Amino acid sequence: MIRRIFKRRNKRIYGHIISLGCNCEVSFQFFLKYNFVESSLFAWSYIGKCSKLVFALKNMDMLSTKGFTKEFPMYVDNATSIAFHSKNSKDCTEQELLDELNGRIIYLRDKFRKTTTDGKKNLYIYKYPSKDFSSEKAVDDIKELYGTLTELVKNDFDLLIISEKQNKINLESMENVFIRYVNFYTPDNKVTSKPYDKKHYNKIFSEFKPGFKLEKKKRFKFEDTGDK
Repeated sequence: MIRRIFKRRNKRIYGHIISLGCNCEVSFQFFLKYNFVESSLFAWSYIGKCSKLVFALKNMDMLSTKGFTKEFPMYVDNATSIAFHSKNSKDCTEQELLDELNGRIIYLRDKFRKTTTDGKKNLYIYKYPSKDFSSEKAVDDIKELYGTLTELVKNDFDLLIISEKQNKINLESMENVFIRYVNFYTPDNKVTSKPYDKKHYNKIFSEFKPGFKLEKKKRFKFEDTGDK
């Protein structure tokens, strides 16, 4: 159930806030700010390169069609090279975990498509990777990503790019593209472990807000680590 909670005085309030990766840090930091996070296709995945995300967006029907390769603690989708978290359960067999993951990806893929035509103004967030950073390459990637979303999304939407402050992205002004910076990223395999730059993520998510609140119906595994 969705309950409306924010008055629409700030123009940057959205019907859905959708993380596009490149890993789980954005979703985790959003959860710390609002105590909920909306399930979406790439919210709890590791992508690494923007080109992989663009390929997946253009070929969503390929997701999960070629099986998965286990790379603890995740499973890599062989069709797109994107890694997804499996269900956190010690009582499941390997096949049960794969079946659950496959079903979840298909469900979230269909949900992703539905949000592109739901009549709401939505926000897509991409955390730009720091590895082998090049501002020129980042600009090209962001333009390609925005162009891909423009082809897919029929609603009005914004694209928010998050980058480390040391990696300045010299993108000319684009009406629906925003770039914001954090001081540092957490390591890819420790996105829920302190220290993390909660201060700057708080600032970002105070500017780019959800226009809804979700009832939290489950606990995430990171909630048992003391890092909330």
